[in-house]
Amino acid sequence: MSFFSNLFSSPTVVVAAESAEIQRLQDYLNFTTINFNINMGETISSVYTSCKILSDDIGSFPINIHMNDDKGEKSVMKNDNRYSLLHYNPNSYTSSNVFFSTLEYIRNIKGNAFAKINRDLNGFVCSLTIVDPSRITTYKIVDDKLYYYYQIDDQSAAEWVDSIDFLHFRSLTNNGVWGMNPLEKLRLNLSTTYKAFTTIDKFYDNNATSPKALKTTIPEGINPKEWQDKVADFTAKYGGFKNAGKIISLPPFTELQDITLSFADAEFISTIRFNADQIAALYKVPPHMLGNFESSKFSNLEQLQLNYKTNTIRPILRMYRQELEFKLLTSEERINGMSIEFNTNALVENDAKTRIENMKSLFGMGVITPNQMAKIEGFPTYAQGGDDHYILTQVKSIESGVLNNKTDQKVPPSI
Repeated sequence: MSFFSNLFSSPTVVVAAESAEIQRLQDYLNFTTINFNINMGETISSVYTSCKILSDDIGSFPINIHMNDDKGEKSVMKNDNRYSLLHYNPNSYTSSNVFFSTLEYIRNIKGNAFAKINRDLNGFVCSLTIVDPSRITTYKIVDDKLYYYYQIDDQSAAEWVDSIDFLHFRSLTNNGVWGMNPLEKLRLNLSTTYKAFTTIDKFYDNNATSPKALKTTIPEGINPKEWQDKVADFTAKYGGFKNAGKIISLPPFTELQDITLSFADAEFISTIRFNADQIAALYKVPPHMLGNFESSKFSNLEQLQLNYKTNTIRPILRMYRQELEFKLLTSEERINGMSIEFNTNALVENDAKTRIENMKSLFGMGVITPNQMAKIEGFPTYAQGGDDHYILTQVKSIESGVLNNKTDQKVPPSI
């Protein structure tokens, strides 16, 4: 019989305790013995870690409303009421960080995350509130308009509402409307990982060193009931991780024998790391963020972060940005150059030497001023010339000649 067959056999437990404690114990036994279901997906550490990484990052980016003029220059619209909602507090009890972190976590667990757009009597957006996705059960498209079937609370009946009043952030979709649940696509991997973790948990509960068995030769005349009591007493004294390392005193007429762990059982446990990589791949989270540095193919952290920013964060923020602009800005505002953007500059952090070299290059091209560099590094600014742009002139065009500073005439370049 397989070692795992013994571990997953349903135990018989008799507990003399309060009903709440009995129920708690029964829930635990059910959790560790029934087959895996999708609601247990959040209990898998690699799933939770992947979702937490994405949620923390999405929630950490500042959000601004910009106005782009004809010259391509951007200005932040701080006087717009939507700027305050997105940058600071979407409602009276939630910060922007918590709001978008929560939405991203729900999106990665459920496939769809919703936020209600609340408007005042004049039609202006006054607040945003997160909606439990279980309250939006289905949708329909009528006359090229999308409607959700929405239940406001437990007491109210569901009704069809216009999708323009909801921010809807989706995972990958196969119909352009409803996001697919990522955990459904990982069901087989999660089931295997769940069983492997349960195996380890039960292994340590039953014996913290190695699987053992008592070989017994009961002579005639021994009361079987008394013998069972001795075996139970032996298990209580020496079984489980709390009793690991004790000197074992065997019951009479017994000897300890090892149960060989088969190759198949060992492979079963080793799939935990493989499945963790598969989960990370689905969420597009670099394996090194889950603690697996063996799978990293880049030589330094900056390359890893740049790859993560380009291939993982950028598509997610693009989805968020388009949904926010579509639902919170009017068509006229978008045409006139208004946009909603996430600031992701802090995601890739350079070392001090590289950062300074980059700023020197920008300074030499006249892109940034000395005071701008000082503010970035936290140094004091200075008034005279600090806000001027400078350009290095070591490189000059031979064809156009060299400009004489005194006569302001072109003179041949010196040889």
